[in-house]
Amino acid sequence: MITGYNTDVEFDGRIFHVQTEDKGRSNPMVESLVYSGGEILTTRRLPYEELAGSTEYSEEAVMKLMEGQHQELIREIRNGRFDPEGPKPFGYNIITNRSLDEVVQDFLSQEVGVERIRLEMEQQQVFVEGTRPTVSLRVVAESSDRPVGGIRVTVKLISTKERPKELFSDVTDQDGRVEAIFDVPELAGANAAILCQAEAPGNSAEIKQLIRKSDDPT
Repeated sequence: MITGYNTDVEFDGRIFHVQTEDKGRSNPMVESLVYSGGEILTTRRLPYEELAGSTEYSEEAVMKLMEGQHQELIREIRNGRFDPEGPKPFGYNIITNRSLDEVVQDFLSQEVGVERIRLEMEQQQVFVEGTRPTVSLRVVAESSDRPVGGIRVTVKLISTKERPKELFSDVTDQDGRVEAIFDVPELAGANAAILCQAEAPGNSAEIKQLIRKSDDPT
């Protein structure tokens, strides 16, 4: 089973959580859920039986399916799909002195021309239940490796027992760095992981790492 995607999206003062995961080659399906206020708003499933049974199957191929479906839902949220009044027309909330052509050009550049970001953990970290780690994270541009400041970085706890829980949030400094200090709780009878996310306009990056039990000798 391939590591999934988890993203919080804000629209019109409301937070939506998008979760996408792979069900595995034995149950070839990509499933996405959209939550808001503890309620599942929609479920989207993408079967890939043909790919799973072919020589073209690979984790990279499945990850492309996952990312495509995940980003599609994020775009739908930002376009107002789950707004009670329905999707809004383009530019409904834009107050600007620029011409419509300039606004459209800026929108398109954000959608297709945004430089991808990468989130890095500067030192390898082992997360153990009941500890308080300090994690140095850095956001850089994917193509140039230049540091990117002003990016929101969030650390969350995800587990098989409860919904994702935010443990830390801050923005990167001018060197693209942020130091995250947070408590790793103990979750009896549950498997859990730490999810570090960086969110920029039009794209995001994340690191996910499993949490070790406090009595794990390794």
